[in-house]
Amino acid sequence: MDFMDLIEIPRVDNVKLYRQVYNNEANQLVTQKILGSLNLTSHHLIFTSQITPEKPQRDEIWIVHSLIDSLDKNISETKYQLMIRCKNFQIIFFDFPTLYCCQSIHKSLESLSNLSSENMKLPFFCQVKSKINSCDWNIYTIEDDFKEFFPNEETCQWRISEVNNDYRICPSYPKKIIVPKNVDDQTLVKSSQFRALGRFPVLSYYHKQTNSFIMRSSQPLLGPNNRRCKEDELILKTALPIGKQGYVYDLRDAGILKGVLAKGGGYETDANYPLWKRINKHLDRYDQLQTSYFKLIDACINYSNQFFNKLDSSNWFMNIRQAIYLACTLADELHNKNGCILLHGWDGSDNTLIISSLVQILLNPECRTLIGFIKLIEREWLHAGHPFSKRCFKSAFGATLQKQEGPVFVLFLDCVKQLIDQFSISFEFNEDFLILLFDNIYTSEYGTFLGNNQNEREQLCLSTRTVSLWTFVKSEEGLKLFINPLYESNDAVLWPSLYTQSLSLWSNLYLRFHISNEPFIEAKNEILKMLDANKQARLKVEKLRNELLELQKEAINRGLLNSN
Repeated sequence: MDFMDLIEIPRVDNVKLYRQVYNNEANQLVTQKILGSLNLTSHHLIFTSQITPEKPQRDEIWIVHSLIDSLDKNISETKYQLMIRCKNFQIIFFDFPTLYCCQSIHKSLESLSNLSSENMKLPFFCQVKSKINSCDWNIYTIEDDFKEFFPNEETCQWRISEVNNDYRICPSYPKKIIVPKNVDDQTLVKSSQFRALGRFPVLSYYHKQTNSFIMRSSQPLLGPNNRRCKEDELILKTALPIGKQGYVYDLRDAGILKGVLAKGGGYETDANYPLWKRINKHLDRYDQLQTSYFKLIDACINYSNQFFNKLDSSNWFMNIRQAIYLACTLADELHNKNGCILLHGWDGSDNTLIISSLVQILLNPECRTLIGFIKLIEREWLHAGHPFSKRCFKSAFGATLQKQEGPVFVLFLDCVKQLIDQFSISFEFNEDFLILLFDNIYTSEYGTFLGNNQNEREQLCLSTRTVSLWTFVKSEEGLKLFINPLYESNDAVLWPSLYTQSLSLWSNLYLRFHISNEPFIEAKNEILKMLDANKQARLKVEKLRNELLELQKEAINRGLLNSN
């Protein structure tokens, strides 16, 4: 299919654009009105303003089609209006001169903004400044993880398995996984047949200080007949060191588990897993998070005197608090209580990854560095099979018939933002980096977040056809934008406050088109000035200290000072 087949009319003149922008002088939102031309290309809507005596220069507004979340027509006898709501929460209105133009552009954008084929998406057609760097596609390797977790291979009780080398055992797992050393590949195959989507227990994180670990998986498929799998039981029994207590943290409500059994799912029973204690700690599923997300953004976009009530009823902050609380609970088990953990919910590819990632950020200072955080995203999200293409196909305004979208990764980013607020100098990266990640999971010039797992990304040949987002992040320009100038390495475990007043709305994201960012820019520039002044002062002190030493030596040589 050719893109031109989807474009009914490539250009419309005499179009009026309306959007809200923040006027810093007036300190309020104002409606901007611009007359111009609207053009459609294969991947962009381009609005070009008309030249006027007040504005002799043309302005261009570019909107990537995949950024469009929903389209609504407002048709009357005198108005032919199209409202575009974007995945980054911007809302733009276009008034067209004729009904035909409005309907044609609407139909074209409906098709262009909902392309199901990954091969037709922007990264394959975009000529970004960064050159393709194959090294950045391999910024994370499981071999590096293994060396980091287990410096002494001789005494190590784990191994790297390539049982999934052809992706047949588990399509959403990577080719290589870390599993207990004394468990053979055939046992892993049997376990995969007992777990939802074939996601058998694999190592997520090894805490060297206490020799404790987190494994993750999907739910076991006991079903109404209470099936069991001795091979699955053997994996967990073999993984648990002598003297350790095992905990299965199930991220589902205990009240629904009987119904889960009736539908073919299940949970680890005490009789079959006697060394592991099961604990249920509910965290909303992706579809429930989507409803919460709708309400959150509705409260932010449609501001009223009920703003705080709407925020509270959205349950978004409840989910943030619950996620951070669970991460603290698991971190405490690993670091202070000598426990080992198996973590799962339903399929082990959504909420499971939120908690496993947050635990590592709390315990491992390396995950708070820029490169360490990138590797965490690679390991716990991209390689672990979070279905980015499904979950991020729509944002807070749109929905698909399949209803597979959900802001799982957005919730994780918001949790990290809350940690940065509480431990600002312990993170090498800043809030702008988190916003960059948010923007790129929905629409991107880079191929990093395309596909639902590594299997799909290999089939798309991303490493040879697209550029990695990390290439830009690691560039000189990227480092200037995303490095926290106040960062100081902190090896301590982070224990965040869980009080409600310790959490805050991520206004620079959710209200990005409704508030001024100038105060934040001014504060950042002032910090940079202070740091530069401090650096210059230290250099001056060092220079004066050296001059003083030289003067002291000269005075001693002349006999003016006693060398003692």
